[in-house]
Order: sequence, then C-alpha cells, then structure tokens
Amino acid sequence: MVKTAVIMAAGLGTRFGKMTETVPKGFVQCGGQSMVERSIDTLIACGIERIVIGTGYLKEMYEQLQNKYPQIECVFSPRYAETNSMYTLWNCREAIGDDDFILLESDLVFEKKAITSLLECEEPDIMLITPVTKFQDQYYVEYDEHHRLTRCSTIETEIDAKGELVGIHKLSNKFYRTMCEDYAQKVNDKPKMGYEYELENMSREKMKVYVLRVEGLKWYEIDDVEDLNYAEEHILQYI
Repeated sequence: MVKTAVIMAAGLGTRFGKMTETVPKGFVQCGGQSMVERSIDTLIACGIERIVIGTGYLKEMYEQLQNKYPQIECVFSPRYAETNSMYTLWNCREAIGDDDFILLESDLVFEKKAITSLLECEEPDIMLITPVTKFQDQYYVEYDEHHRLTRCSTIETEIDAKGELVGIHKLSNKFYRTMCEDYAQKVNDKPKMGYEYELENMSREKMKVYVLRVEGLKWYEIDDVEDLNYAEEHILQYI
C-alpha cells in the first residue's frame, strides 16, 4: 500500500495577483481553510504517512506546517522562479527515496474518492482524469484501447480528448527513477517542462502510464480569484 505523497508547491501563483504577495498559492483560503491543508488532511485520512512538499516561493510557510503535521518533509528548489513542475519533482528524488507515492498539485480541492480510487487501483503508474467538462483551462488527455496514456494537450481539438487531467497521480518508484533518469538528460534544455509531458513521453517510449477515468468526481483546480469563487460556490459543498 502506498504511504507517501508528494505535493508540488514551488510556483509563484501570479494569477492570483495581490492574494499571493504574502502567501504561496497553496495557502490561499478556500472555504476557510488553505488548499494545501485541505489536501494534507485528506491524504492523512486516506492512510498517507509521509508527505514530501516541493517548495520554492515563500518556502517558509510550508516549513512552518511541519509544526502542525509531523508527516511533512519540505524540499526547497532554489531555481523555482526559472523552472517548472518536472524540475521540482526531480529535485525531490532524495527525499522520495525508494517509496511509491501519490503525486499532486498544491492548488486543488477534491473529494476523498480522488485518492482512494488511485490507492485501490492495481495499476502501478496512474494518471487520474475525469470526463471533459470545460469548467476552466485544462490539460486534455488521450489514451488508447488499453488505457495507456498517449497524448496530453492544453488544446482539446489537438487530440482525441477523452478526459481532463485532475492533477493527482500514483507513481511507482521504479517508474519515478526511470523518469528522473530520462529528465536528467534534458534538464538543462527543458527546465520549464511540466511533469505531465514527461509522463506522456514515458508512457509512449518507456513505461506505460495507465489512465484512470473516474466519473462524477468532485474536484477543482484553483488558479485565480475567479476559480476560487467558483469552487466555493459550486464544489466545496460536495467535498
């Protein structure tokens, strides 16, 4: 059983404007609680015992969370302003060690089913998606008849979009190590690569990423004030 989670929390969160001048994006309050603490509480409720947080902007706030949650270990990425999520994930490799893990973003609200669906699925390496809703800007996902990830895109019409990326995954350590080895060869050329595209590359060329499509899942990615208002009005009541 997977007992570790890794949260990507290095980003600047500039789309929130003044709201993120004094707090990182994960600390934006949604329904009276920060997004990252909502996620941590849900992870712990699902049996997660270790939580690695890849930090960057205003890292001290995440480090202070360790006083409340002893499960947390923070890993600072000094290049956070010039890199993206794949670099942050790669930078966490020592802290992750030999563990399999749940991977997620810091700017999500979601119901417990998002985590339990991944934990209960026997596939070792999984990308969680939901049906296409077009609530907001999304990564769209294409997969083959075996549910193997084939392509991702921010433009729905570029691919045979079968769902939207939630931003929560399950990865085996074997997959993660291979992923890091692959990324190490291009880190200098692609510091701003999102890990979604490395997952796509891995699935096509090296190791299968299984796409798990969950119907009716309540979740939302919150990138700006408009998203925040929508989540508070339409999503939180179901979580």
